[in-house]
Amino acid sequence: MSSQSPILVQAAKFLQEVCFAEIPEDVRVTSKQAILDYIGVAIPGSDQPVTRNLLNWALKRSWAETSTVIGRSMKLDAEHAALINATAGHALDFDDTSWATIGHPTTVIVPALLGLAEESDVSGEALLVAYVAAVEVTHKIADLMMPDASENGWHTTGIFYSLGSAAGACKLLGLDQQTTVMALALALSKSSGIRSNFGTQAKPYHAGMAAKAGLEAVSLARDGVTASETALEGADGFIQCFAGAALAQTTRESAKPVMFGIGWDIVRRGYAFKKYPNCSGNHPALDVLFALLAERQIRADQVEKIHCGVSLLGPKELVSHRPRSPVEARFSLEFSIACALVYGQVTLDQFCEDCILDPRVQSLIERISMSVDDDLAKLGFIGTAPVKIWLTLKDGEEIYLENDLARGNPEKPFSNQEFSDKFRRCTQGLLPEAQAESLLAQLFQLEQVTSVRELLALTKVC
Repeated sequence: MSSQSPILVQAAKFLQEVCFAEIPEDVRVTSKQAILDYIGVAIPGSDQPVTRNLLNWALKRSWAETSTVIGRSMKLDAEHAALINATAGHALDFDDTSWATIGHPTTVIVPALLGLAEESDVSGEALLVAYVAAVEVTHKIADLMMPDASENGWHTTGIFYSLGSAAGACKLLGLDQQTTVMALALALSKSSGIRSNFGTQAKPYHAGMAAKAGLEAVSLARDGVTASETALEGADGFIQCFAGAALAQTTRESAKPVMFGIGWDIVRRGYAFKKYPNCSGNHPALDVLFALLAERQIRADQVEKIHCGVSLLGPKELVSHRPRSPVEARFSLEFSIACALVYGQVTLDQFCEDCILDPRVQSLIERISMSVDDDLAKLGFIGTAPVKIWLTLKDGEEIYLENDLARGNPEKPFSNQEFSDKFRRCTQGLLPEAQAESLLAQLFQLEQVTSVRELLALTKVC
């Protein structure tokens, strides 16, 4: 057995000690971009069917009106507001992706923090520190379990970020070490989410579920409910259940501490920010296809067939081969490619039944196929979605395309202008222009915001 303290104890110690001055500038910048991006996509996500359904459910159960529901002129208690706001942020599948987890950190962690931050009216700096700390704890722990946890069929957003929301809440509230350990351990018992629910309303609900679960775990710990400090790496613990007994044993026997705050994961592997409002597994294909269409005009009716070779993760994420609804279409490579060729764009506007059921789109979908490519399979269970495309035209011409990485990844980063443009597209017609611009400016300078409560007032759709 290792002589190190249990990992949750190490994490709690880090959460207590980390402060704004210790956070490197590149970590701060990426974190602000992530929070800005989340707020932008949550505003239109607030009116998606899954968000409306959960809001109806929450309204029957909420016990207070302390925390803003983004995109609406109402408040709920912090836990139910976190549920709704996290679901809204993931409803369009337009939020960021972490390669540490192949999951979606910000749409879970930030909603959990916002409700608490509004209750206490903390500063933007405090919010930023809590977010950074939560991401670091979650991703360093995920390092011990990936890619095994994802390969086993778990939706990593659901299983990892209950811990993340609890960690961030503990930091924001300034909880002592023992209470923090208990909260983190309780959050592990509330973690779940299965990939077989991709392409349904359950997937964004996983994000909401995790945000709410983390806050509930913190509330229980503050009221004295206890849990095991070895719930992570112990026998029959979190690592064993989600990633296997061998990894759990290796972790228990390791003599090395987890290096929280050294080599910050948010910049070490970074985030992928989304250019298109669908599963990131579609994005390398869309980028390279749009590059081709910028060079030459190719109409959908000129296409004989298209075949896409994908990596091992492709069939596990891109599960809707003949979509009939917006939620299915977000997980369809066939729809994404057909949409690009028929409409010349893939934006929020195309994820409607009129576009999805357009006979031109449906006809082209029938001529598009996807399978795991032998060479890409050798790369293992990676989340960056490398793709090969063989496009055959009716005149016999064959076009070959390939792309390893979509724009928005750390190697192909968004500019501040691209973040701003995406935010404006998401909020256009929902927020008055002056209100949207004020919100955008404050999010770019989050550490200078004195009142998160006043910031959240700008997210209300009139």
